[in-house]
Amino acid sequence: MALIGQTICYFMGIDRMGGLDLSIDAVMQGVGYAVPPVLALLFILDDEVVKKSHPARAIRDVEDAQLMSFWVGLSWWQVMLVVSMAAIAEEFFFRVGIQGGLAHVFLSDDKVRQPLDGITALTGMFPVLAPFAHALAAVLTASITGSILFITSFPQDPKYVVAPVNRSRSSLQNLKQSFAAWYERRQLRRIYSPLLESFLALYIGFEWIQAGNILAPIITHAIYSSLIVGNGVRRIHDQRKKLRERTQCLRDKSMDYSKNEPDERI
Repeated sequence: MALIGQTICYFMGIDRMGGLDLSIDAVMQGVGYAVPPVLALLFILDDEVVKKSHPARAIRDVEDAQLMSFWVGLSWWQVMLVVSMAAIAEEFFFRVGIQGGLAHVFLSDDKVRQPLDGITALTGMFPVLAPFAHALAAVLTASITGSILFITSFPQDPKYVVAPVNRSRSSLQNLKQSFAAWYERRQLRRIYSPLLESFLALYIGFEWIQAGNILAPIITHAIYSSLIVGNGVRRIHDQRKKLRERTQCLRDKSMDYSKNEPDERI
């Protein structure tokens, strides 16, 4: 993704490094900007919130599915390596390549001197809207981010479902209710997970506009992903531990019952 972003920057003739500057101020900005989204998502993924909110349940289902499919089983240094590389690649692609390219198109001097159409005409013909070109680029980039996730992360709806069903009226009714609940949950996952990613992309896009240094969004992205993945993996491990404890408790009770059963017969 970073290579694609660099290629876009090369053909657009814009800064391929996104204002990268290894400074303490950028690091502190990245850390500070990471706090609000981390706290917001931790609140959304809380057990009590998930029990009462269907959107929160859908977001947590997606997070758990991603954790179970890739992250669970990795060591801490592998998680940090993957998170860091993903943060660098995605920020150089979405922020520097896409958002920077869109902002360049909206504010290009060559575009202003030529006949313009659409959004570029608005930003070029009316100076009042020109300062909002960067914000407009951030909004469009966030929309592209959510659209890509919506298309790539969720398969198409099945054309039919095969399930064993009794011919009784109650069994058919229960199957219909179960399928309706499953389909509703699936649709919520398809809506709210890309929507959350779009809001996060919009937030980081405005961070880059304010900071002017791609290092700050990279740090924000890395901290956000690390804490969310770490919290999710810890929650899954705790759930597995509780399940093992309950299973062992049931086994102990079964063994005690089997030992005491002959005595009761005597």
